[in-house]
Amino acid sequence: MRDPLLDEIAGLFGSDTPPPALAPRPTGLAPMAPVDEPVRGPSRQLVFHLGAGRLHLQLDPGHLTGVLDDSGLAVEIHAPSSVQALRPDPEGWFRATVRPGPVCVTVPGLGLTTGWFVA
Repeated sequence: MRDPLLDEIAGLFGSDTPPPALAPRPTGLAPMAPVDEPVRGPSRQLVFHLGAGRLHLQLDPGHLTGVLDDSGLAVEIHAPSSVQALRPDPEGWFRATVRPGPVCVTVPGLGLTTGWFVA
């Protein structure tokens, strides 16, 4: 005798049709392009740019550290269930505690966003 629950679960994994793609919601923010730069060490480092501006991010377990070229602007760290507003120090550095999962960094004063990446 077959278990109907197992049959239902098998049916979910047996489909060749991909789930529908989610359309990105318009935010009014210009997306920053990721820069492919070599990285050494256990931390993940991400660099984004738009025009002459660059945003450097370093991901360590539970923490996101970043530096923004323009230190006088606020930075927002978005997660699906929260938003952290941060003010970088005079040199442009900021640090936030993040949970594993999707994260997005925005600079509302410049109208910029990194788009979503996984912390």
